[in-house]
Amino acid sequence: MAHSKKTEGKIPPAAQLRYAKGDLIIKEGDYGISIYEVISGKAGIFIDAENTEVMVAAKGPGTIIGEMAFLGGANIPRSASARALEDCHLEAWHSTLLLTDYRKMPPILGLITDKALKRLRRINKMVSGLSLKEMQDEDSKVQDSSDPWEKKRSSFRKACNLGCIYRPKKDPETRELFGRAMDISKGGIQLVVKTSNSLKCSHVPGDEFSINIRLSPGQELNTTTKIVNISKGRTAATIGLGMTFTHMTRADQNKLGFFLLA
Repeated sequence: MAHSKKTEGKIPPAAQLRYAKGDLIIKEGDYGISIYEVISGKAGIFIDAENTEVMVAAKGPGTIIGEMAFLGGANIPRSASARALEDCHLEAWHSTLLLTDYRKMPPILGLITDKALKRLRRINKMVSGLSLKEMQDEDSKVQDSSDPWEKKRSSFRKACNLGCIYRPKKDPETRELFGRAMDISKGGIQLVVKTSNSLKCSHVPGDEFSINIRLSPGQELNTTTKIVNISKGRTAATIGLGMTFTHMTRADQNKLGFFLLA
């Protein structure tokens, strides 16, 4: 391993590293804040999604690997793995080389960086979920899934606890029914409702409902959904409804997108 002369004294020098195709460079979940520049070759960035390694980016010469852990601090584990897609030459920079300048940033820039970092982590999760869904859809062409809701679970789901009003689409005159949204994604929603609601109208897979959810003050989501899965609630008085979105306006799609990223 050759060392460059970028630093002097006690600061660790930048190190020249070489990895063969397939070698693991960084492991998701490990701790470490070294940053790597790709000098030659190509490395892939992977996220573990439901025990499946999903590639979310490919890094070529001149790009950086490991910056998210550096920006997050020493107590933040690596959010993704990096693996050589072909023989790679990397230059590793120890965090000491950059920390002094980083800490001199005005507080407002540090806050902006922190917010951007958190948003990027969520986007990576969404990308990995979408990629996994594509992989599962390809598999489903060969073998059908017995549970249609299973195909929706690969999407990034945001946990929540939001009150909602819903009514049957085919019978809008039915009085309002109440439930709580416990998680939501771009593809669907999980509701918890009272078992007694099923006595007022049909609650079976295939039934469609119009739903109104208050995402935040001044932001309401109106959409049409279809039940694809029914599960037992935590008590005998409740049931869970796995629902997929069947119709949503562009404006409501934007509201949902911002809510998922917030």
